[in-house]
Amino acid sequence: MNRKSGFLTLLVLISAFVLSACMGLIPLEEESGTGEFGPKASPQEQQAETFEALWKHFEDNYIYFETAKIDWDSLHDRYLERIEDGTTSEEFVALIRELASELPEGSLLYESRGERIERETADTTTYEGIGAFVGFSEEPEPHIILLDVMEGSPAEKAGLKAHDSIFAIDGSPVLLEEGTDAVERVRGPAGSSVTLDVQSPGTPQRSVEVKRGKLTSTGQLSSDLVGTDYGYLLFPPIAGATLSDDVAERLQEFTTNRKLEGLILDLRITGATGRWPLDRLYSMFHNGEVGEFYNRTAEEVLQVAAQDVFNSQSVPLVILVGRNTTGFPEIFAAGLQTQERAVVIGETTPGAIETSSAFYLPDGSQAYIESTSFRLPGGDDIGNTGVIPDIPVDTGWDEILPDQDPVLERAIEYLEEQK
Repeated sequence: MNRKSGFLTLLVLISAFVLSACMGLIPLEEESGTGEFGPKASPQEQQAETFEALWKHFEDNYIYFETAKIDWDSLHDRYLERIEDGTTSEEFVALIRELASELPEGSLLYESRGERIERETADTTTYEGIGAFVGFSEEPEPHIILLDVMEGSPAEKAGLKAHDSIFAIDGSPVLLEEGTDAVERVRGPAGSSVTLDVQSPGTPQRSVEVKRGKLTSTGQLSSDLVGTDYGYLLFPPIAGATLSDDVAERLQEFTTNRKLEGLILDLRITGATGRWPLDRLYSMFHNGEVGEFYNRTAEEVLQVAAQDVFNSQSVPLVILVGRNTTGFPEIFAAGLQTQERAVVIGETTPGAIETSSAFYLPDGSQAYIESTSFRLPGGDDIGNTGVIPDIPVDTGWDEILPDQDPVLERAIEYLEEQK
């Protein structure tokens, strides 16, 4: 499982924390638990039982358990011994998080019982924050990258734009050891303010005060005509329920009273799994087998029937990818690349295609374990390599100047070369 060094991929709203389990196309059993122990169980026995249940789920379901170069027995025994020595409830939660930090990134996420209840009862239709989708970069120094800014949001009103970087929050720098947790310091109650040290590409850093608000998360597909009759679609960081319909609508607009000479699908800031309409989008541009989802015990072939939507099956196709392209968008790009239906341009993606299953534990907590991955018809698992562009262009989202996008420019140049 590849995680590109120097870049931690994060696609979240600067808002309330929402943790969700993303399921793949293969139905996986979700364990239930009563959250109760026998009346005579000691705290140490309860913790040991919870740990053993978690370990059993991980051993049975973690997609790379049999291939990871880890001494699993030693790891298990080391943590069980610490639990049996006695830990408080808080120490036990910290111990499980420490265990997760020793495992491959993203393979195990853990919610305590209190965190699970808080998430399940939270209002997820709105959130409080500044209204931006972000990524996190370690290079050249740790900073948050604004992938997109919501229309009408506090971030937009404060003059923040996509491609901006945040280097400090309320006077304290974004730290490498914080990783994605740095985003927590940007969030806060509606009406409160946060001061950010911001840098737009090619300009000096500046201080920006943003008054947080209460918002509803939205992601809109952006479209334009570029070059000489080439359609351009920028996919949003999160997928709305109408994404595939929006793509079809834009294709209709592009082809009204003109012949579309090429189509550029920009996936550089999109990272989604559960709601991303993978099969519907595939069917617009391909016909037949794409690859297969698999877990430790089963496989499920992904095969689509072609739907020609305003010449979508034959229009020359270019896909743009980058360090923030994760999940189903990676699978989409790799599948069309392998079938030679599209040329991929940009940066190698992280290979973050695994999806997780949720397992309830005896103490009422919950574990999310990476259990499903995807491989192409030739057997290649892009979770190990990421999507490797046909034409590499090493320009990050935070390096793009206004009206100067080297990745998009190379895509237009490629389409011109094919005429």
